[in-house]
Amino acid sequence: MNQEMKNVKKAALIVAAGSGTRMGGQQAKQFHELNGIPLAIYPGLAFRKFQPGIELVYMIGMGTAQVWESLLRKYFPEGNWRLAMGGKSRYESVANGVKSIQNPETLVAIHDGARPFIRPAVIEHAFQVAFESRNAVLAVPAKDSLRMQDEAGRSQAVDRSRYFYVQTPQIFWQKDLLPVYRQPYDSRFSDDATVMEMAGFDIQLVEGSYENLKITTPEDWAIAEMILEKSSGYGR
Repeated sequence: MNQEMKNVKKAALIVAAGSGTRMGGQQAKQFHELNGIPLAIYPGLAFRKFQPGIELVYMIGMGTAQVWESLLRKYFPEGNWRLAMGGKSRYESVANGVKSIQNPETLVAIHDGARPFIRPAVIEHAFQVAFESRNAVLAVPAKDSLRMQDEAGRSQAVDRSRYFYVQTPQIFWQKDLLPVYRQPYDSRFSDDATVMEMAGFDIQLVEGSYENLKITTPEDWAIAEMILEKSSGYGR
C-alpha cells in the first residue's frame, strides 16, 4: 500500500441486518458462533488486521442494538465503530450506512456480514485498485458450465470464461455513493456494483477467493467449518 493511499480515510460498512432464515434456528445467522466467534464479527476483525483503527459501520436489524454494542465492545475495544439501522432490503441498509458517513473523501468498503473469510491482503489490494480506478469489486471466475434459458424454455451453452461470481467487499468513494444511494429502490439492485453500474459507473473487477463464500444455508456452514480446519489467519 503506497503512502498516498495509506493516508486516505477508509471505512468498512458491514451489512448484518438480515434475518438469516435459511440457516434455520431461532437466532439470526450473523450471531451464530463459528469456532467461538459470531459470524459477522469475522469481517470486522479482517478489516482491523488490514488497517488497525479503520472505521467500522455495522448495519443491524431492529431490536439488536444492545447485543451488537456488547459484541463490538468485546471484539473492538479500541473503538471507532458504530451502528446504523438496516432497512427492508439490502439496498436500504447500505443506503442508511452510506448516509451516516460524513467525509466525502472516504473510500467505503461494503461487505456482507455473512462472508467471514476475507483476507487482509485481498482487502488491501481492493482498496488500492479503488483508489486508482474509482472503485473495486471482488469476483472469481465461474467454475461450472453455464447455460442461458430463453422465455420459451430453450437453453444454450454460454462461454463461462466471460462470467464471474461477484463477491464483497465492493469499494467506492463516498462522494460517488452518496448521490446514487439517494434514489428510490429498484428490484434490479442485486448488489452495490449493480446499483453503481446503473448510475453510469464502469465497474472494476478484482480477483477474490473461492474461500470468500457467503454463508446462507446449513450446507454453507459445514463448508465454513472445513475452511477453518485447513486455513489459518481467520478470526483473532
